[in-house]
Amino acid sequence: MRSLINHPAIKSVLATETDIQAQVQRVANQLTEKFDGKKKRPVFIAVLKGGVIFATDLLRKMSVDVDFDFIDVKSYSGDSSTGQVKVVHDVSMDLTDRDVVIVDEIIDSGRTMQWLENYFELKGAASVTTVALADKKSARVVPFEVDYFGLEVPDKFLVGYGMDYNNFFRNLPVIAIVDFDKIDLIK
Repeated sequence: MRSLINHPAIKSVLATETDIQAQVQRVANQLTEKFDGKKKRPVFIAVLKGGVIFATDLLRKMSVDVDFDFIDVKSYSGDSSTGQVKVVHDVSMDLTDRDVVIVDEIIDSGRTMQWLENYFELKGAASVTTVALADKKSARVVPFEVDYFGLEVPDKFLVGYGMDYNNFFRNLPVIAIVDFDKIDLIK
């Protein structure tokens, strides 16, 4: 069976499975410490679709009980941000007076996570914590600092571990850089 990691449109691997899992464990430890002993379980909200893989691994490594929900927002078309955030599917839980933890796979421009942070505050969250596996600080277009992150990554188009190119490569177990000179080989 041929591995997706060897696809010609994958230029290089930025983070291996081992690298990723070490960072997931580190972030899980930090969040466990933050929420240990709280009266109410925090509500972890995975940002669909990309944040689900990270959120699932993260939650399995935590030793505190949490509530879990999803939100689906769109802000990208192809390989570029539209600059607008649109809710496709909203959370199903009442967030009033709850500690909300937004989990996504990557923060780049910062627009979506900043928008989500404000959105959940307007829904009455007691607090909002932001978490991402990858932080692409060099791509920021708004002033935003993620509270917890695993890896700082370069301003390259990344795929794998939830990150995708038009829904391709999302299931790669690594984080890889796309070779746009060979992007037409993706089918």
